[in-house]
Amino acid sequence: MWQAKVYQALPALLRDYPDTRFLFMTLTIRNCPVRDLRRTLTHMAQSWQRLTQLRCWPARGWVRAVEITRSQKDRSAHPHYHCLLMVPPAYFQGDYLKQHEWAELWRQCLRINYKPIVDIRTVKLDLVQSLQRVNKPPARMWEAVAEILKYAVKPSDMIRDHEWFRELVDQVHKIRGVAIGGILKRYIKEREREDLTQEPGEEEPTISAEQLFFGWKKEARKYRRLGNNGGTKTEGRNSELITHQMERARTEYAQ
Repeated sequence: MWQAKVYQALPALLRDYPDTRFLFMTLTIRNCPVRDLRRTLTHMAQSWQRLTQLRCWPARGWVRAVEITRSQKDRSAHPHYHCLLMVPPAYFQGDYLKQHEWAELWRQCLRINYKPIVDIRTVKLDLVQSLQRVNKPPARMWEAVAEILKYAVKPSDMIRDHEWFRELVDQVHKIRGVAIGGILKRYIKEREREDLTQEPGEEEPTISAEQLFFGWKKEARKYRRLGNNGGTKTEGRNSELITHQMERARTEYAQ
């Protein structure tokens, strides 16, 4: 799991860079039809690259993860980035960028004519988990890591709208959900280009247009795409994969 990878890397990182500070940043773009999601995610990735190449970019290293939510109003997709930025102390001593300045930089990199919503805040270096603060943005390191590296798509969005979810699966196929850059690449081993619906090493199943099956993989703590009728070649005594048809999942979620 990515959360474990980041936590395991932090002790060595802080030993080598004891004065480093961290920022939690969320970058957004306007909603798009789910059928245009791949194009939007590609555009966001290109814009992110432009952002990290700016002379004023302050981060020594970074982790960036995509989250996609479904609008209940019009069924559009809302892709956005959650990012953890590693910055030097000098960032707070003269190189500091205010939130509206970050929003303008992101707007320029997106090459859009509206002001996107951007949120950025300092993260306290507190690795000890405590009670989660309800409905409040992350302020401690463990909260930030958990928020950034949570699910890419909410389980409720998977279940409530089958057509939307089937289209989303096609759109995010082979799209990288988590990216790492700068100094952090020395400490966190990055996977090969990942599919948000498939574990590395798993064979890609053949799926009909009428049926789409997912299973909850306990180890990965997320749903994974399975073959027709919920079948998988990795089934066995030690298998951690529990198959569910989407109708059954909808019923169980509603209970």
